[in-house]
Amino acid sequence: MDLTFLVLQVLLLAFFLPSALLKLAGHPHMRKEFARFQYPYAIARLAGVMELIACALLLAGFRREAVAGLGAAVLVPVMIGAAWTNFTKRPAAFGLGTMVILAVCAALAIYRLRGLA
Repeated sequence: MDLTFLVLQVLLLAFFLPSALLKLAGHPHMRKEFARFQYPYAIARLAGVMELIACALLLAGFRREAVAGLGAAVLVPVMIGAAWTNFTKRPAAFGLGTMVILAVCAALAIYRLRGLA
C-alpha cells in the first residue's frame, strides 16, 4: 500500500510542478485560460505559489511522510477551485478529471497525515 502512495506522490509532483512554474512565469497558455474564465491573473499566481509550496512539501515528504501529507493537503483547496471552475465554465468531462486529481490529493493527505492524529 505504501508503494501506491509513493507513486501517487511522484505523479502529483510531475503534474503540479510544471503547472506551478508555467503559472508563475506567466506562460501565454495560462494567461489565455484564466482570461477565458474571466479570472484576474493574480488568481493564477496565487494558485502557482500554492502549487509550488505543495511541491516543495511533497519533495521533502520523501524523508518524512507527514510532510508529504501537508503538501497534498495544500493542493486540496487549489483543486476544489479548479473543479468548481471546470464544472461551471467547461464541459463536465473536465470537471470529472479534476475531481479525480482532487481525490488523489485528498487520499494522499489523509494517508500520509494519519500518524499525526
